[in-house]
Amino acid sequence: MATVLEQPTIEFFLLADRAEAINGKLYIMGGAWDRITVADFSQPVSISLALGIRIPWNATNQERALSLHLEHEDGTRIAPSIQANINAGRPANAIPGQSFLVIASVNGQWKLPSASTYRFVAALSEDEIKGATFHAVAAPGTKKPNS
Repeated sequence: MATVLEQPTIEFFLLADRAEAINGKLYIMGGAWDRITVADFSQPVSISLALGIRIPWNATNQERALSLHLEHEDGTRIAPSIQANINAGRPANAIPGQSFLVIASVNGQWKLPSASTYRFVAALSEDEIKGATFHAVAAPGTKKPNS
């Protein structure tokens, strides 16, 4: 017997070179990676985030806060953080009891301080958190910051 989903959940959370959410579909280029090569740590790098949020029937038409942030392996947050509101309605042809998948993408730039391990964190609540960890490595011949 299927379990009834009670609260919204983050069904997936991916890193990509580029992502777009259009008409309920996700378009990704260079997705699902966990390693990025950085040529110059004094410059920001472009990273896209792709999310799928499952909204149960009983949680539709309710605004939910989504927060996204990047953190260094030591827990230090790296700006910018992103706040958004998610609100899924029920279409006229919905099947009673069904859940709905909200697709979202964020394209941004973050300045990574050095070659290290980082993690993007997506949170809908204290109990619904997903992370996407990646490693930033210096391109061959890259100067270290402040050198």
